[in-house]
Amino acid sequence: MDHDKRGPKRYRIGDFARGLGVTADFLKHYQESGLLDVHRTPSGYRYYAFEQSARVIDYLRLRNYGVSVREMREYTDCDPERAMALLGERTREMRRTIERLQAIVDEEEALERWFEARRKCPIDWEIREVEPYVFLRHTNDRAFLEDKRIRELLRDWCAWLPVTKSAMLVKLGPCEGADTVHWGFAVPERLLERYGIPRNDAVERLKFGRVFVLHFYGLEDAFEMRAAAEGRHAAHALVRELGFRVAGDGLLINEMRLTDKTGQPRPGLGRFILPVERV
Repeated sequence: MDHDKRGPKRYRIGDFARGLGVTADFLKHYQESGLLDVHRTPSGYRYYAFEQSARVIDYLRLRNYGVSVREMREYTDCDPERAMALLGERTREMRRTIERLQAIVDEEEALERWFEARRKCPIDWEIREVEPYVFLRHTNDRAFLEDKRIRELLRDWCAWLPVTKSAMLVKLGPCEGADTVHWGFAVPERLLERYGIPRNDAVERLKFGRVFVLHFYGLEDAFEMRAAAEGRHAAHALVRELGFRVAGDGLLINEMRLTDKTGQPRPGLGRFILPVERV
């Protein structure tokens, strides 16, 4: 501590940091960004004037709004009207983040319930009503799809994982190579509208109605694209065994895809939604 009696006390960096509940690295970062002044002695020691403690507290307040160091000046060097407008924008972003995080928590709780059911019955099926989904194509069996419309949405759709889900769209009809099956992202249309997830004409709507749904846990080759495209997936075999046939485009939803220590995929967890009709 500097004991100069002629002005506000000056503190060595460690003492100043402890007095404010921050770290020395925090002070160095803000000082190097031009937000704090430092007095250096001829021997190279840093001293901070006590009066700068008010600045640090204000920076901590702004940091809790999510304001970055680079943006601090914009929030401190303005009039109250502008400052309130900027903070209003931040709080709206925070509400949006809270909504997204709550949706992720809700999705994880639903996944837990689904997983508990799969522990009791790893492979199960049902015929039921399924609400409309929307699907954003992302890749074929060889590469990313080069489509500006997809790129416009990709960041937002990825930000909403696992509300949006990695999924495979399986088109009805004979296998025609890369155009038959696409990986992408799927979400119930209801949730897309509820959370304001953006869409454009690259997004495909899947109106299901009454469908066959295979739930699986520990299914080998569950997400093998060629098998799905050629009707060789376990879901297709069960549909035929039950006396149905596929009557529309299917959606293979990846709930969780894990690998072993060698990087090889473990048996999959997910659902296959297939529109069917009686043979």
